[in-house]
Amino acid sequence: FSFDIVASKFFCYNKSIQKSGVSPLIQGVVFDLDDTLYEQQAPFTAAITTLFPSFPQEKLKELFISFRYYSDLHYTKSITGEWSLAKMRYERIRLALADFDFLPAVSELNTFQTAYDHALQSITLPAEIVTSLKFLKRKGKLGIITNGPVNRQTDKINALGLTDWIEQENIIISDGVQIQKPDPAIFHLMENKLNLTADSLLYVGDSFDNDVQGAKAAGWSVWWFNHQKRARSTAQTAIYDEEITSFEDLGKALTNEKSLQR
Repeated sequence: FSFDIVASKFFCYNKSIQKSGVSPLIQGVVFDLDDTLYEQQAPFTAAITTLFPSFPQEKLKELFISFRYYSDLHYTKSITGEWSLAKMRYERIRLALADFDFLPAVSELNTFQTAYDHALQSITLPAEIVTSLKFLKRKGKLGIITNGPVNRQTDKINALGLTDWIEQENIIISDGVQIQKPDPAIFHLMENKLNLTADSLLYVGDSFDNDVQGAKAAGWSVWWFNHQKRARSTAQTAIYDEEITSFEDLGKALTNEKSLQR
């Protein structure tokens, strides 16, 4: 596979090498799934407003960010066997709601995952993502690296119709390979699948800890898709190549030749 001349110009990214007159090319773009290729807050909000209508609407975004924090924080426990997957799912919503002094009954908390799963059946790709995938498929290789259970993540991928643009063999689900982001090994596995080197790959993801740090540790270029506008902790260095804060801007960046120059 080779990029056309125009694409070759705008997929250059390494400034230091550009100065020397030699420009390696981004030949593949790999995405995170949840809250990157689709807006995960929408099904989450639908489940919360159905089960807990008294929860303040103006705090739903903050609640979702808290939910994602606890989900990322405790997911490894379900992998190591310290917690069951059901316990991790229960605790992440319980802890998120507790941050807002909202304390439902245990029976109500136990129904959240079912409501959330039901809402996830209706997820769709934002128009900007559809346009970007169509554009990128003509330019280079595409992939997905996502943490999560195989069946659950596969259901989301199928609901979104992502295999229309991304080949099934170029989709890596952590539980299927027993490697979790941010372990650089899962990114190196994708390099082998795409037959590309680290310096020719760009990763796009919303999690600073899992996506940005993981991909950077593997030697990739990284765009932090921070559309939830999460603040970095003081201990986190801005190691990403770009920070993008909306689906509209992400679509523009992925389809505008000049925006992908480094």
